[in-house]
Amino acid sequence: MSKKKSVLVVGAGLSGICISLQLQENNCSVTLVDNGVNFSSRVAVGMINPLVFRRMTKSWRVDDFLPYLKTFYSTIEKQTDSHFFFPVPIRRLFSSEQERDFWLKKEKREDFQPYMNKVSSEDYAYDQGKNPFGSGRVNETFFLDTELFYKKTITYIEHKGIILREEFDFNSLKDNNYNGVKYDEIIFCQGYLNKDNSYFNYLPIDPTKGQVITIKSKSLPEDVSLNRKCFILPKGEQKFKVGSTYEWHNTTTHITEESKLHILENLSYIIDEKVEVIEQIAGVRPTVKDRRPVIGTHPEYKNYHIFNGLGAKGYMLAPLLSKEFVDYLIFGKELDKEIDIRRFNKSE
Repeated sequence: MSKKKSVLVVGAGLSGICISLQLQENNCSVTLVDNGVNFSSRVAVGMINPLVFRRMTKSWRVDDFLPYLKTFYSTIEKQTDSHFFFPVPIRRLFSSEQERDFWLKKEKREDFQPYMNKVSSEDYAYDQGKNPFGSGRVNETFFLDTELFYKKTITYIEHKGIILREEFDFNSLKDNNYNGVKYDEIIFCQGYLNKDNSYFNYLPIDPTKGQVITIKSKSLPEDVSLNRKCFILPKGEQKFKVGSTYEWHNTTTHITEESKLHILENLSYIIDEKVEVIEQIAGVRPTVKDRRPVIGTHPEYKNYHIFNGLGAKGYMLAPLLSKEFVDYLIFGKELDKEIDIRRFNKSE
């Protein structure tokens, strides 16, 4: 019988959680180290949308990601006796005649039909939001209760492994030893804090701040997520999350009045109601210049790895990419060239 692989995972955001779950599923011994301060995954709304609305294209590899994530999240729900994964219809309120024409062309294509309802007279007449150009309904759309997801998965991982609730100390890392304990593999899942990682900070992971508000509204529908200039996610009891901003190269995590007003201005393209803002939060996403994650092994330190840069669609990408990474780590399977860090030259 082969030795049980011992793995240290640094960072308990979405990436670190999914990697830890996949490793434990493959009978690895997992130690997860995290300082409990997360600036991206836990403040994310957790929406999963298969389309990119700007030019009505499908999200990258969505045909692979969606079937797997549905099984992945549903399985974790059963394992943790919880319910955090929900379907939610998305209605895109077209912003122009051109956007409507993009939709009408794409809805006829066989590869788009799983994700698009054909626009009907009801979609043109929809009146629960401003609808001057008509609207389209998206299929295969979901959201996660991210707070519950983290609470349940952290408990589950700790039951089968070890969680060190502390700041990761690079001074305590010597070869494969951390604080005197030897690990077979070390995986860094640090989000935008990768800038402080001397092994992987050559990778072009940029911080992109995002802010989201929670509002109370008497006019918005509670059975659908409306989308135009912003997203609106119903949370029950006439409460809705609305966002998000994209503030490039910004690592601050405080909320700003400017961003609140920007989101409310975008919301005015959907409703005229003067809404009550009851909460505002900020987070920092790890984004990459070519819009693909950065995953793989350090060119010199062969037991040091990175799983990062999932960006705004992390909840869609993380389940399958974490499986593909663990298959690479344990079984030697090839990584998708689009995500492999070998596409970046360390000497550049």
